[in-house]
Amino acid sequence: MRSDLKLVLKRRDFVLGGLAAASLVSGCAPRSGRAAELRYMAWGNPEQLGVEQQLVDEFNRQNPDVHVRLFRVPQSAYLNKAIIMLASRTAPDVIRIDHYSFPDLVRKEYFHDLTDLARNDPDFHETDFFPQALEEGKYNGRLFGLNVLLGGVMMYYNKTLMSSVGLDDPFDLWKQGRWTWRRLRESAIAMTRRASYGRPDRYGVQIQTFPHNASILWAYGGEILDRDFRRCLMDSPGCVQAYQFLADLRWNDHVAPAPSAGAISPFAFESGKLGMTFDWMGMAPRYRKSVRSFDWDICPVPFGPFGGASILKGNQLVMYRECEHPEEAWRFMQFMTGAKTEKWLYGDALRRGDPARKSVAVSPEFLNARHAPFNTPAYVSALENGRALPITPRWGEWVTALNAELDELWSGRDRSAAAVLSRAVRKVDVILASDEGF
Repeated sequence: MRSDLKLVLKRRDFVLGGLAAASLVSGCAPRSGRAAELRYMAWGNPEQLGVEQQLVDEFNRQNPDVHVRLFRVPQSAYLNKAIIMLASRTAPDVIRIDHYSFPDLVRKEYFHDLTDLARNDPDFHETDFFPQALEEGKYNGRLFGLNVLLGGVMMYYNKTLMSSVGLDDPFDLWKQGRWTWRRLRESAIAMTRRASYGRPDRYGVQIQTFPHNASILWAYGGEILDRDFRRCLMDSPGCVQAYQFLADLRWNDHVAPAPSAGAISPFAFESGKLGMTFDWMGMAPRYRKSVRSFDWDICPVPFGPFGGASILKGNQLVMYRECEHPEEAWRFMQFMTGAKTEKWLYGDALRRGDPARKSVAVSPEFLNARHAPFNTPAYVSALENGRALPITPRWGEWVTALNAELDELWSGRDRSAAAVLSRAVRKVDVILASDEGF
């Protein structure tokens, strides 16, 4: 018997309808004896953790021979807690790890190699996964993680505001290959409005920090690191041109709020006083709830002279190396990343990100939208054309150093992208050179 995931929205809670065990996961027949106990560690806001708990409860209902307990840790303490538990050999059986941290942790041999479990599972089909979604979970050619909460950076835009100033819809322009960074600048100028005292009281676009703005580097032919991840390339002409373009939007055109103004609610996207902003796909559930005074939607990042690739990145579900019940843990991981679960998590009901599976990305549950965002081909474009960030084991360290220098550009203390990036590259190269064993 087949059944679908059913969603009932009541206040802030989601209630997950029943799932047919046979359609979601194989090998669910109860075994004799005591149920295998598993712990699953995840983070998120209350809504996200509520969704996680519902999935855990449903898996437990379908699998009476296994009992999974959700172990919740606040996001601010999550990575430190995970590292301590992994190093002290007290880690939960299954852990959700942000891909920013995955390269560092996987090389320390904390995770169970999933390659043979996947190879011996007749319901696991590598060909159904988008290549990058699968590659994110691999290390030295072996599978160590399954992708969840995959997504890219999209452009969110105020449709009502754009229409009111006579602008063409950017998604329509994108479909024609005409949504460019220069067209974005023109649109931002048209949407910016100045109050009687001279300063803008409405801005056209928000400028994000790295890595949110990495797509413009690629659009202008720039690269972030070399192929071996040993040298930073962000002082190249393409990167300089791209970041000078962004800086000029703020300091020459005055169409983007300064960091001090952009951080406050009067110029948040929800306020209606910001025409365009760039953020992860997972922002859609928030905007669905918070935006009430105008129509909005999503659009892929603009094209530049070298194309229009967005970022694509997910989280990884990993199994602790010393998990006592690897087969049961694999079954749970398969449930959490299965096609039916993905249709519920990423389809029109929730829109929490992009599916890792091709079959879900072309399904009606994913493509058909009854609520904003309606431009679902933008999601598919990110899956098909998104690029991976050069995430090294010391990603957090060198990105912090990079952004410390870039703050000089975004704050206006140094308005030369060439000078700022030259200093930044020197600092990043020192960190990359000291990363032994990668």
